[in-house]
Amino acid sequence: MSKRWIALGLAPLAALAISAGPAMAGGAISKPKAPTKAQKAAILKAAKVKGPARCYSVSLSSSNTWVAGFKFNSKASGCAKYGFDGGALYYGNDAKTTWYLLESGSAEDTSMCEALRNLVGSPAWQDLIPYVDAMGCQNYD
Repeated sequence: MSKRWIALGLAPLAALAISAGPAMAGGAISKPKAPTKAQKAAILKAAKVKGPARCYSVSLSSSNTWVAGFKFNSKASGCAKYGFDGGALYYGNDAKTTWYLLESGSAEDTSMCEALRNLVGSPAWQDLIPYVDAMGCQNYD
């Protein structure tokens, strides 16, 4: 077999290794989990927000369901008057009936983002990328 054919055969494997690298380094990124209606209501209560629940996006980390992300749902109609930029992370008790603010903001500095990532763990951090991104954090790995 010629060197050219060997190189062509290895190219797809190299591409796979390059694309899988980030997932293998920090764990595979999974989709956030939708909270139950009661869990979302409890998180909204902790956030002390006004307006209908549809105006806010809330998700639980799939890997650590005691961590939740919270932000304004800009896709919901009739919610502009409740709008804000930024996001927040909440943590819940074992029963996930009571939630507490971990951190909120829209322009967190790198050291705060790193501390939050270490606190909740990389898998949970990656699950909640849309929420930590709204907080201004960029370190997703």
